[in-house]
Amino acid sequence: MKIDQIGEFGLIDLIKGRTLSKDKSVLVNIGDDAAVIKPSKGKLLIFTTDTLMEKVHFDLRYFTFEQIGWKAMVANLSDIAAMGGLPKFALVTIGLPKSVSVENVISIYDGMTAIAKRYKCKVVGGDTFFSPKGILVSIALLGEVEKSFLVKRSGAKKDDVICVTGDLGEGQAGLELLRKSPRKKSSFVRKHLNPLPRIDEARTLVKNLKINSMIDISDGLSSELFHLTQESNLGAKIYEERIPISSKCKKAGDLLKKSPLLWALSSGEEYELLFTINKRELHKLEKVKKRIKVSLIGEMVKRKEGVVLQEKSGKKRELKKTGFEHF
Repeated sequence: MKIDQIGEFGLIDLIKGRTLSKDKSVLVNIGDDAAVIKPSKGKLLIFTTDTLMEKVHFDLRYFTFEQIGWKAMVANLSDIAAMGGLPKFALVTIGLPKSVSVENVISIYDGMTAIAKRYKCKVVGGDTFFSPKGILVSIALLGEVEKSFLVKRSGAKKDDVICVTGDLGEGQAGLELLRKSPRKKSSFVRKHLNPLPRIDEARTLVKNLKINSMIDISDGLSSELFHLTQESNLGAKIYEERIPISSKCKKAGDLLKKSPLLWALSSGEEYELLFTINKRELHKLEKVKKRIKVSLIGEMVKRKEGVVLQEKSGKKRELKKTGFEHF
């Protein structure tokens, strides 16, 4: 069924039927001019937004419509995770060309709500509009965090150790495999098509460690590391041998004759967490590592020392800022 057969309000009614929240803190839901939310007592609000655009952030040759919705929501959930919080409510704005069917639009929302539901986040409104040049999904997401758990990019201290969750490089490896074989649906490409936000990992970290700074790796490890150093007025030293690269990523590198290390440094849309802690927290970190995968990859240094990568040979070189750039 085409969108023009049911019209904008018919489409909104369908979306409402699939996303309407019964959360008692939602005082006014989808269907009014705006949603009205009752904030939780004693919590700080976190407000973020992120946008995915066809042919920039996703390609219909290898993305399903459900995966588009999934990834759009994850991009926002990850921002909440990076600040130590929990997601609560989302507003979804979606731009659609006339060629998209109603069924495909519903699939986009199914993808969004599937991953949002996993983290108890509700879609409470949004907007729809005609987009002549492809699909656009923009989400504004509201989260909450306890004051004692709030983490920013700017809190790193000299001599902090630098850590990262999970493995790096698989997002870019998956993208390059898909570009080579668009119909490939192996586990190689899962992290690119169906990434997961590290909300549970972030909550484990903030509850068990004193995190000085944190950021999600949505634009690449080197790029996000530069954000931390700039916001904290420091430099950083990273050890090549400590960067976590999975055997899966290395296998993809062999297959495509590409460098897994370069992928790990520059792969955007990883949604892992990059954070720093004082060395006095290391004994606590060992306990945390029994619950989630964390790798210690470097340390914060004086700003004048720059941002460097120490290679396996012991040689140091300036680390270039690589990764996804929006312009």
